[in-house]
Amino acid sequence: MRCCQRFNNKSVVVQLLLGALLLLLTATTQAQQSTRVAFGCCMDHSSRQEVWDAVNHAQPEVFVFLGNTLDVEADDMDDLLDAYEVFNRFRGPRVLRRGSAVMSVWNKTDYSIDGHAGKTNPQRYAVRNHFLTFWREPATSERLFQEHGIAKSVIFGNEPQRVQVIVLDGRWNRDELEQVGWMERQTRRFNADLGPYQPNRAGDLLGDKQWQWLKGQLQKPAEVRILLSATPVLAPANGYDSWSMFPKAQDRLKSVLQELQPSGLILGVGDRLFGEFSNADDYLSYPLWQVTAGSINLGSDTPYSSVYRDGQAYEESRYGQIEVIWKEQPELVLTLRDVDGRPLDSRRLTLSELQSN
Repeated sequence: MRCCQRFNNKSVVVQLLLGALLLLLTATTQAQQSTRVAFGCCMDHSSRQEVWDAVNHAQPEVFVFLGNTLDVEADDMDDLLDAYEVFNRFRGPRVLRRGSAVMSVWNKTDYSIDGHAGKTNPQRYAVRNHFLTFWREPATSERLFQEHGIAKSVIFGNEPQRVQVIVLDGRWNRDELEQVGWMERQTRRFNADLGPYQPNRAGDLLGDKQWQWLKGQLQKPAEVRILLSATPVLAPANGYDSWSMFPKAQDRLKSVLQELQPSGLILGVGDRLFGEFSNADDYLSYPLWQVTAGSINLGSDTPYSSVYRDGQAYEESRYGQIEVIWKEQPELVLTLRDVDGRPLDSRRLTLSELQSN
């Protein structure tokens, strides 16, 4: 009887030791986990899309399409629908949907009809329906009905490993950008530092409803926030489409961020045929970093000069990635990657650096 009692006691001790070891292994594994958010833009929907092999191999938790996924100047809805049909023949994006959560927003080429690239688009409701249907948005999704377009926010993970992904819609309520005169455009064609537009100083990109929505999203609890915009936020007012060409909207974004001081915020943007890192000190009490993805398969442009750029620009950049490494002192690794998924350049930040004072 005593022998059995000793055996039972030993069994209890062994079980306790195994339980403690399991908890230790779980904690160690959890500390080594990471969350990867990748994003890209600017595609020729009818040409080879070699980058998907690398993206699908990396299996990011989230991939965000930042617009211009159709290389078409649509005169009517039929042009857009034809382009979607061609795009759907490629296997890579279909495989991506099976391994990663996919989010999407439009930009000029996958939103515009007959040159209407903002809130004046007379067919924007039809464009929204077909866009969200193609990207398999559930029929009950509020994005089909909300007044601020197709902006979306999702929090991935649980406390203390929450990553909030916020995708802005810069088209639905957007005011127009006017081009400079014909003679000036011809001159600027030979200067990579100057684009064809002139600033719209009173114009807006989001509309009041989306501004209210954004403020609400930025106040939700999350350790890391990735704010994604189809057009760059940190860019010179040089005639290329960006938030700087809408100075009133850019100032409003700056005011919102300065008021709320959201922690752990990083920008991810598209609409450029090169990749780069940028940062600015006047949006938050800590430096605001921006990752510009580059082009998925549209080739490259000669990079313009920018006071915001950190390091060099990469014409061969095909997508951007923000990886959060969850350890005792969490880190964020910002990466620009080429068509084979190889890192071209990276920045490593500690999460403690991205906290308001």
